[in-house]
Amino acid sequence: MDSKTRLRKLAEGATIKIESNIPIRRYFRSGNEMLKMAKVYDDEGNMEASYVLYLKYISLFLERIKEHKDYAMVLPAEKKKCNQTLKLVLSISEEMKAKLRKRFDEEYEVWLIEEEERQRRLEEERKKALEEQRRREALARERAVNIEKDRQFAIWTQAQINKGLDPDLPPPQFGELPTPGDASSSSPPSYDDLSPQRVSLPSSESRSFADASAPSRDNPPAYQSLSAFTDFPSGLASQLPPVQLPGKLSASHLPPSYDRAAKPVSGGASSSSSSDIPFIPDRSMKPLFGDDVGNRPVIVPTKLITRFLELAKSNSDRNIETLGMLGGKLSKNKFTVTHLLIPKQTGKSDRCDLEGHEDLGEAYDREDIILVGWIHTHPAYDVFLSSVDMHNQYEYQNMLNEFVAIVCSIKFNETGYLTLTESGMEEIGKCSQDNFHPHSKNPPLFGPASHVIQDPSQDIKVMDLRC
Repeated sequence: MDSKTRLRKLAEGATIKIESNIPIRRYFRSGNEMLKMAKVYDDEGNMEASYVLYLKYISLFLERIKEHKDYAMVLPAEKKKCNQTLKLVLSISEEMKAKLRKRFDEEYEVWLIEEEERQRRLEEERKKALEEQRRREALARERAVNIEKDRQFAIWTQAQINKGLDPDLPPPQFGELPTPGDASSSSPPSYDDLSPQRVSLPSSESRSFADASAPSRDNPPAYQSLSAFTDFPSGLASQLPPVQLPGKLSASHLPPSYDRAAKPVSGGASSSSSSDIPFIPDRSMKPLFGDDVGNRPVIVPTKLITRFLELAKSNSDRNIETLGMLGGKLSKNKFTVTHLLIPKQTGKSDRCDLEGHEDLGEAYDREDIILVGWIHTHPAYDVFLSSVDMHNQYEYQNMLNEFVAIVCSIKFNETGYLTLTESGMEEIGKCSQDNFHPHSKNPPLFGPASHVIQDPSQDIKVMDLRC
């Protein structure tokens, strides 16, 4: 596709909507993480992905953020800082747009040349396929003609014998057969003419049919069965008397040879199927700018679980939940968890609430990391996401689809890597309730996070912000 269309599609991928049930601080934090990821993609040469993230940031803070019900409560200093960043991002995005347009135009010109050559090759292949189709049809017609000649010769020869005529007479040419009913002609009769009732023997010879077919003592001929010359149509053989041909038929009178293993093909049946002719695509089809992909992988160090359970042990022994936040880096289109942060929090037996948002945000910026997941314990329960857990997960997964929830069941000694399903994102996004409340179970609202990969060689940095 041309540069204009490709740029428009990139812009369509940058749409974002505001949900007032998500705290406004989450949008400001997500905006900072968008800029971090955009820089990573730009440094790695993925300008398109970087450009989309910058457009998302512009859409969020230039158009959408004011729709949030709590926007008026944002501090003026925070708004001023955001506006300054927005001006810088607008400048960067315009420069990127110009570079992308130039690259897209160059790629489109190359594509047009390649497409013209491809269409030329397809046309040549189509012509070759049509020629091959005509050749096969001609061969099929030739075989059909040979079969018909063989059939006509067999019928004509039998009729000559049945009428007592000389079988050595030259047979008529196929397509030039005399009309039936001419007694002096050698035309082949119809099938009915070959029935025993219509076979006439020479009147001058008062012999039975068996006598007529008996050989002479002085000149015993060689006998050959009629079946050596032809295959009769269904039912015809049963109507013919057991007459044998004299062995003195010359080679010129024999039916033309052909391959009986080859089935005759009618004109309609011999036509080529649609698969024989190459499909020529519409010239309006253009290459897309990228492939459809799923969630980016999230690499989780295996030792993360051990370190976290050690920090949570004092709470677990008292049947109190503990939570931690997972920070990481984006590199080569995959996330790697590098930090375990234990924020200030209040815990109970069935829930744990984060309190130190400001300290946590400062740690993210100081360590230059992205929030990619969270982890918490279930001292007395198995691995699952409660209604409170699902609402917490939605708040983050709505901004980063790869965001993972890790649940450690102390009672059952199990650990699960979970994510909200598409049904879960839809249902939780529409729910305005808080605290514990029922949700549907079918279809499942959460499930295994298949994009998580455990790495035993990866290290983890622990930061306990509770102190």
